[in-house]
Amino acid sequence: MTAPLPADFPIRPGFWNVPLWGEIGVYVAAVITIALCAWGVCKNIEVWRRRKDEKLPSDPSRRDRLLKEAVLEEKVRQTSAGRMHAVLVVGFFLLFLGTATATLDWDVGHYVFGKQFLRGNVYLAYKLILDVAGAAVLVALAFAAWRRWGTANELPKDGRFVLAYASLAFIVITGFVIEALRLAVQQPAWMHFSPVGSALAKVFLAMGISTAALETAHIWLWVIHGIAALAFIAAVPLTYYAHIYRVPTAIAVRKPAPNSALPKIENIEEQEHFGISSIKDLSWTDRAQLDACVECGRCNDVCPAVRAGTPLKPRTVVLKLRDRVRAAAAGADDANADDLAGGVVTKDELFSCTTCGACAAVCPADIQTPDFIVGLRRHLALEQGEFPEGAAEALENTASVGNPWGLDPYERMDWAQGLDVPVAEEGEDYDILYWVGCAASYDRRARRIARAMVKILKTAGVKFAVMAEERCHAEFARRLGEEYLYQTAAQENIENFSRFKFKEVLTACPHCFNTLKNEYPAFDGGSFAVIDHSSFISRLFAEGKLPRSAMQSERVVWHDPCYLARQNGIVRAPREVLAAVGSAEFDPAEYGANTLCCGAGGGQMWTDQKTQKKRINVIRLESLQNTASQCGASKIATGCPHCLTMLESAKSMVNGAQELQVLDIAEVVAAKLPDEASPT
Repeated sequence: MTAPLPADFPIRPGFWNVPLWGEIGVYVAAVITIALCAWGVCKNIEVWRRRKDEKLPSDPSRRDRLLKEAVLEEKVRQTSAGRMHAVLVVGFFLLFLGTATATLDWDVGHYVFGKQFLRGNVYLAYKLILDVAGAAVLVALAFAAWRRWGTANELPKDGRFVLAYASLAFIVITGFVIEALRLAVQQPAWMHFSPVGSALAKVFLAMGISTAALETAHIWLWVIHGIAALAFIAAVPLTYYAHIYRVPTAIAVRKPAPNSALPKIENIEEQEHFGISSIKDLSWTDRAQLDACVECGRCNDVCPAVRAGTPLKPRTVVLKLRDRVRAAAAGADDANADDLAGGVVTKDELFSCTTCGACAAVCPADIQTPDFIVGLRRHLALEQGEFPEGAAEALENTASVGNPWGLDPYERMDWAQGLDVPVAEEGEDYDILYWVGCAASYDRRARRIARAMVKILKTAGVKFAVMAEERCHAEFARRLGEEYLYQTAAQENIENFSRFKFKEVLTACPHCFNTLKNEYPAFDGGSFAVIDHSSFISRLFAEGKLPRSAMQSERVVWHDPCYLARQNGIVRAPREVLAAVGSAEFDPAEYGANTLCCGAGGGQMWTDQKTQKKRINVIRLESLQNTASQCGASKIATGCPHCLTMLESAKSMVNGAQELQVLDIAEVVAAKLPDEASPT
C-alpha cells in the first residue's frame, strides 16, 4: 500500500476549488472550441481553394524551409521587434504546452494510472517555467504595444491590434491572478517557485481578504479565464492571430527555389489571357500567400522604391490584393472586376519596382511580392501594350536588333578589337563559353569589363571562346511584363548554345547569370552549367592559376549586386577575390543578402524614373561614399555592369563623389596582372 504523501509535498492540485459543473463544462466547451476553430480554418482554406487548377509542385526544400522560417523563425529574429516576437511565441507556446501537460497529468495520470507526474521537483520546475513564460509574454506584448502606438511608424493601429494584444494579455494576467488566489489560500512552502503568483498572493494576504472571499473570487475568475482562453482559440481564424497557421501555409506553398526565377507562361502563343487582371487569375497558392501578410511593414523598410519616394509600397500592394480576395469571398459585387493591373494597383506603383527581391527576402511569410508585381505588369504589357515611359524604345530595339541600345548587331564584337579573342566554332571543345552580355558589348564604359575578363582568362590559361551569335536575353523585358519578347530571345539563344561544346557558361553580369542559370532550364535544352565571374575568378585563385598578392595595397568598398548576393546567395566569392589581390574590403551599412539596390533592375535601367523623388542610385552611392570616407577608400568595386553604370551616373549628383573610382571586380583583378595583356 502506497504511503500517503506529506501535506507539504509539491503536487499539482487538479481542479482545486472548482465545482463538478465547472470540471465537466470545461471539457464540453473545449470540444466545441476545437470544432469552431477547425470550421473557421476550413472556411479560410475554401477561400484559397476556389481555384483548384493548380497542383502544389514538389519542393525538396519545403521541409527545411518550414523548420527554419516557421519553427525557428530565422527571418523573424533578424530585427529587435522580431526577436521580441520570438519571445512572445516561445512564451505562449510554453503556456499552451503547460495547459496540455496539466490535462495529461490529471486526465491520464490521475484518472487512468492513479498517479500524477506533475509532482515533486518536476512540478516545481513546471511552475517556475510557466511563471517565467507568462511574464515574458507580458513583456513582449508591452514592447509590441509601445512600438506600435508609442513610436513614430507606419504600422496599422486599428482595433484589430488592440483586441489582439489585449485579449492575450487578459488571458495571461487572469491566469496569474487565479494562481495567486489559490496560493493565498493554501500558502504552500514551495509557493516561491511561482514568483509572480506568489508576489500577488502576498498582496492579497496583506489586504486581509478572507479565505471565503478568495475562494469565491477564484471560482468566478477561473470561469472567466476559461471562457476567454477558449474564445481566443475558437476565434483564431477570424482574428489577427490567424497568422499562426496562415504564415506556415504560405511558407509551405511558396514556389520552389530559386526565388529569382519567374514562372514561365507555357504555350504562350496559344494563350488568350495574360498576367493578373482580376482575382480569378490568382492561384490558390497566390491567395494563401496574400492571406498570410502580417502587415509588419518589413518589406517597406527595405524597399529601395519606398526610400526613393515613389508611389510603391510593397505592403500596400499585398494588402490591396488580399482585400480584394476577401471581398470576393464575402460576395462584394465589384470584387471580380478586371481592374487590378493599373486600377487597384496603379501603373506608377507597378513600374516603380526594381524586382530586387528585398521585400520577399525579409518577409516573415515568404510572400513573393515581385512575382505579383510582374504578373500585374504582364497583363499591362501583353494585353494592353503599356510600359513605363522610356522603356518602349529599348524593347523595340531588343526585338529588332538584339540589344536595347539599338546598335548594329555587327558591332557586338567591337569591344574585342586588338585582343585576339577566340570565337566559338562548331565541333571544338571549350572549357568556358564566355557570355559577354549587351552592356559589356556596347556600353563604352562596361566594355572594360569584357576586356578585363579576357586578360584574366588568358593569364589563367583557360580555353575559352565567345559566341558571335549572342543576343540580348531580354531579361529586363521579362520583368517589365513583356514575356513574349523574352521567350523569343531565349529560344534563339538556346538554339545557338546547342551548336557548341563547352563545360560552363561564364557571365560577368548577375542578370545574365540569373537568367541563364535559373530561368533558361524552363525551356527545352536550356539547362547547362553557368558560373558568375566572381565565383570563377575565386576558383582560379584557389587552383593557383592566378597569382595572389602578398600584401594589402588598397582599400575597396564592395557593393553587392542584388541579383548576385540576395537572389543567388553569392556573397563570399567576390570578397575572396579582393583578398587574393591584396585589397582590404569594407562593407557599407547594407551588404550581402541585405544589400541596397542600385536602381537598375526590373527594367528601371531603361525607364525615365520620374516617380523617384530621389534617385535610388544616388541613395546607394551616398551610402557607399560614407563608408569610403570612414575607411579611407578611394575605390568602389562591384560585380555587375548595371550597378557600375548606375553608380557612375550618380557621381555627378553626389557632392564629393567625383573622386571615387567605380570598378568591376574583373577590372580590379586585371589591374594586378602582368601588363602585356592589359585591357586598355
